Amino acid sequence: MKIRNGFVSNSSSSSFVVLKDALTEEQKDQILNYQKWVEMFIEADEEENYKDESEFDSDEERFKDGSLYWDQNHIRLKYKFEYYYEGYWRLEDHEDFIFGDTSMDNFGMEDYFDHIRIDRNYSMFDEGWNDEPNSKQKGFIQQMKQRFRKDKLKKLNKVNENG
Repeated sequence: MKIRNGFVSNSSSSSFVVLKDALTEEQKDQILNYQKWVEMFIEADEEENYKDESEFDSDEERFKDGSLYWDQNHIRLKYKFEYYYEGYWRLEDHEDFIFGDTSMDNFGMEDYFDHIRIDRNYSMFDEGWNDEPNSKQKGFIQQMKQRFRKDKLKKLNKVNENG
């Protein structure tokens, strides 16, 4: 039998940074006010024509029919985001980036970023709780600011060449 001495963590804490230049105004609001937006997304998803769960005789029938999924690749939002009020994220709006942290990430902010179509090249998630952006995250933002400017210049040059 193996015994581990010392600190053992089963933490699900997490933090992130995302470059604001890479976000639309709506995406910034969707992050900073995520609970309100998730509620609206779930309500809109609920208006889709699904069978009620009580209409199924078994789990097999429920999953087969699509009560949980509205297609093979998309889980219904009420299940995907079911912990959006319990898995609270503390958010800070900085000059160049948005920082978020949580001590219990039951609500998957990464999945939420995918849902609101955040370009993941400009965001970074770390395991572990930070009460402020760490040096690795700050360095990432500086690199992404430079990359974003270069990418923007490339797009402008393409438009000028074609136009």
